[in-house]
Amino acid sequence: MVAHWQGRDVQHSNSVSPLLVGGQGCGKSTFCLNLLPPELRTYYTDSIDFSKKRDAELYLTRFGLINIDEFDQVSERHQGFLKHLLQKPVVNIRKPYATQVEAVQRYASFIATSNHTDLLSDPSGSRRFICIEVLGMIDNVQPIDYAQLYAQAIAALDRNERYWMTHEEELVQMAVNEEFQQRPLYEDLFYRYYRPATHADEGEKKSAGELYLALQKKSGMKLPQGRISYFGRFLKKAVELMYNSKRGVLYLVVEK
Repeated sequence: MVAHWQGRDVQHSNSVSPLLVGGQGCGKSTFCLNLLPPELRTYYTDSIDFSKKRDAELYLTRFGLINIDEFDQVSERHQGFLKHLLQKPVVNIRKPYATQVEAVQRYASFIATSNHTDLLSDPSGSRRFICIEVLGMIDNVQPIDYAQLYAQAIAALDRNERYWMTHEEELVQMAVNEEFQQRPLYEDLFYRYYRPATHADEGEKKSAGELYLALQKKSGMKLPQGRISYFGRFLKKAVELMYNSKRGVLYLVVEK
């Protein structure tokens, strides 16, 4: 966050956000507010509306820390825009009465809170979040020596200490975040009616589309057509035995 404020990397934004998960009243929101010293609280907000895209983008230039309070309330249709905001290094805006668009530095970093554990809907985007389960109460009473805290952060940056995650660390974080993933209906239905084949002599080869239609027929439920591509990504992770054919990728599965 401090490196981002200082513009140490103008090509990339601070796209990594801690996500505190814990019971109501455990002090998550107060902890987020306390990350900033009193003289910087003006640049903190826990109110952002992702349906108002222009306002949300302007928040990137006006605030230093944005808390996405009740992260699980962010609708699925706004997840793509949130992903866009997290990785946006500059904001292109046209000021009132101006004729040209100019690039304005982004200052905002993000943090988030939630009372629920099943809150991540995009497996590929989960690397942007550091999910932390809060057990018990957060101690928000102890005084914080902000001058010393931020002096240490700047000293670490001046020593060229790394403030971003490596690819290997991102993979580890994605694995840790799996327990916070929402499990779509098609996953439950797949494991109800099928299982991945364990060897090549069992089961039958089916495409993602064939399996998707089969799940609808077997369950009697109407699955959204727009989720077939996500279902295909799920199959690539869940089914080890896959075959390329003229019909595309076929997955070897066993009907239960």
